[in-house]
Amino acid sequence: MEERRRYFRLDDEVILDFEPVSQDEVRRWKERKTDQRNELAELDRDIAALLHRLQAQAPAVAGLCELLNRKINLLHAHQPSTLTETEIRTRVNLSACGMSFRTGEPLAEHDNLRLQMQLKPSNVPVTLMGSIVGVEQVDDSEAPYLVRVNFDGLREAEQEILIHHLFQLQSRRLQANAQALNDAC
Repeated sequence: MEERRRYFRLDDEVILDFEPVSQDEVRRWKERKTDQRNELAELDRDIAALLHRLQAQAPAVAGLCELLNRKINLLHAHQPSTLTETEIRTRVNLSACGMSFRTGEPLAEHDNLRLQMQLKPSNVPVTLMGSIVGVEQVDDSEAPYLVRVNFDGLREAEQEILIHHLFQLQSRRLQANAQALNDAC
């Protein structure tokens, strides 16, 4: 069967915390989608859209605004939260509709997870629910399980944050590759 992806995927590193949750918890979480995090997510989406338009007109001003937004997100990220206090980054394969990551915890297909991520380098916090669509054992003694998750109940604002993050990540990689080619010449 040919897999058809809705969004492109990129390898990334994020601060990740997750926990299995019941279907009832998923339902209640979906009902509470108007909390502060969603408001922040909507603000980040609006900021990202304006920064994208501003980039063409005034790249320096757009860069300054992006740095200020990252600084605010960093300050917010260092407030007490449920994310681990240490910045242990987890390698993930991320898209705007799901992700995969390795873990030492044995999880099962069809389980539900609450995923708390801090995207880097913007420090944007994102909390999502997901359902496990696959678990494979891999040859890794520290993280022997590869878990694939589809995000559930994504709001447009949350998806826009992920899309913007992935776009920025790809842009940084392309710029680094172009710089490496220039340096080699």
